[in-house]
Amino acid sequence: MNDDALTLRPLRRDDYPAIAGMLRRMWYNDPHMSLACARRLAMIDLHHSLDCSNDAVVAQQGGAVVGIIATRIDRRGIDGRGSRPESPAGESYALRDVRKPCPHIRHVRHVHRSRWHRRHVIELAMPLLLTAEGRHGLREMLSLVRVDARLLQGLRPRFDAEVTLLLVDETVRGCGVGRALFDHAMRRFHDAGVDWYFLFTDTSCNVGFYEHRGLARLRERRLTLRGDATETFYLYEGRA
Repeated sequence: MNDDALTLRPLRRDDYPAIAGMLRRMWYNDPHMSLACARRLAMIDLHHSLDCSNDAVVAQQGGAVVGIIATRIDRRGIDGRGSRPESPAGESYALRDVRKPCPHIRHVRHVHRSRWHRRHVIELAMPLLLTAEGRHGLREMLSLVRVDARLLQGLRPRFDAEVTLLLVDETVRGCGVGRALFDHAMRRFHDAGVDWYFLFTDTSCNVGFYEHRGLARLRERRLTLRGDATETFYLYEGRA
């Protein structure tokens, strides 16, 4: 087997440090913030994203994790109008759980995962409340959550699914990793009967990637972060 070949596989808990590292370098690279605070905020961000997801797949190359895509499928909207035939069992345990026929078992497993991620968010956030930079970082995170809520206001019922996180390591951007992860998610959506999906992004990301994939920008909001820096946050929609 070629170790340099790109492979996709389910997210594992031992992948979390590598992914949190990518998150920190991407969104928590403020030179005025301590490394310890930035690492903690990035791990909170990861747990929050996974709490909002029911499927997560990583890209691996050369033995290292170089990207991740996490998604959530709203089964209620799809089951209400009928879904396409299911595909063979794939790599991700989470989506297979969503497809299992017993709704009670499905609900228990989803709640268990959600509580586990939420518990870690709280445990990671508590020490940050004791420092000025930690409280500032948490306030910024809450501001972003509120921005996303305003962007989506009144539109949630029209969507069947969400891309909750797409992240590619900076060393392999432009090498097709993001495309492979996104194509994988779109196959999942198609097989599950998803019609419309959405995602949030901002000016720190390659928004042209989504437009090239045919997604349409629905809304945008501007927010001042990290002093006087202003960023624009977007809501995009796409059809699976």
